[in-house]
Amino acid sequence: MKTSFLEIFTLLTILHCFTLSFVILFSKFFRNSNNKYLGLTLLVIAVVGLNNWFWDIGISPAVINIMDLFLWQFLYPITYFIFFYKTSGIFSIKPIKLKMLLFPFLVLSLLNIMVSLSTIFHFYSLPKIIKDHLFLFYKSISFLSIVFPLGLIALSYQYTFLKKSNLNEKWLKYLWAIFSAILLYGVCLETYRFMYSEKLPLTYLWTFSSVFIYWLIYKGLYQFKLSNEQYEIRTILKKSTKKAALTEIIENPNFQKLVVLLKEKKIHHNPNLSRDKVAEQLEISSGYLSQIIKKNASQSFSEFINSYRIRDVKEMIKNPVFNKYSLLAIGLECGFNSKTSFYTNFKKETGLTPKEFSNQ
Repeated sequence: MKTSFLEIFTLLTILHCFTLSFVILFSKFFRNSNNKYLGLTLLVIAVVGLNNWFWDIGISPAVINIMDLFLWQFLYPITYFIFFYKTSGIFSIKPIKLKMLLFPFLVLSLLNIMVSLSTIFHFYSLPKIIKDHLFLFYKSISFLSIVFPLGLIALSYQYTFLKKSNLNEKWLKYLWAIFSAILLYGVCLETYRFMYSEKLPLTYLWTFSSVFIYWLIYKGLYQFKLSNEQYEIRTILKKSTKKAALTEIIENPNFQKLVVLLKEKKIHHNPNLSRDKVAEQLEISSGYLSQIIKKNASQSFSEFINSYRIRDVKEMIKNPVFNKYSLLAIGLECGFNSKTSFYTNFKKETGLTPKEFSNQ
């Protein structure tokens, strides 16, 4: 059996996809309730890719026949959608309804298993009336393979772009765009199959997907490095945390409580900290919180919080213990939610970039 360079390249891409999915699923730095759906999406896509790779080269090992019993094309659009839904932080769908998305995958896979056990594995013979309608059954699956991913792409777009969400990172939106492009290309191939009853090879789909996978690996390794550094910085800070003494005299008791939360609890290290959350902790209204900050610090809420973040960044830059960590990791651990936000606010307050400040 001869395999072309493109087929070998496709297989390597599929294997990389498997590897990346395992890293995301089992690494302690990547593993969380949101990322597991990204890992599962890549894992299922890799399974589909491996199945189709053997199909394209004309080989059907027993293990591939067993894997092919399940209609994976109804599973990875679900994990893809749940990843972006959960990452958005907008939980407007009840968990029971999310689980119902699995219904097409479970039911259609069960029906496909029952048919395949007869037609491929010859365990039993199907009744004639069912055999006569198998074409219609697979036509229906082909049609649903077109409609189902399109619906979930539209839903994920709504949560990623249209609703006000926590998705501040550009790379997450790029991830959505590339994932969606791959799914749409797959939909186009399935549409051709539905119309002409001919399955096109997926080699070119995987060639395109490889660019995305290598980009994701690069971003993943970069994020891994940042996550690792943030984890170590957090560990150092926990060990060195001491009760901060208030050196200034503060008349307003609510403002005093806020300063204690910032100095002792380090609430500003939470990148998702909001005025409403702080007001809730102080048991006052968000409007009154803004008033007391304006009166005591002559700053807005965001300016005040960022000033504490920058204060911590400056202290850590001066501390030799943190010399081996990147400035971005320090900034992110101190509560900034992106590189742009960190550099912009730091220069606004100090007149220097973090690098320039560090060099001084």
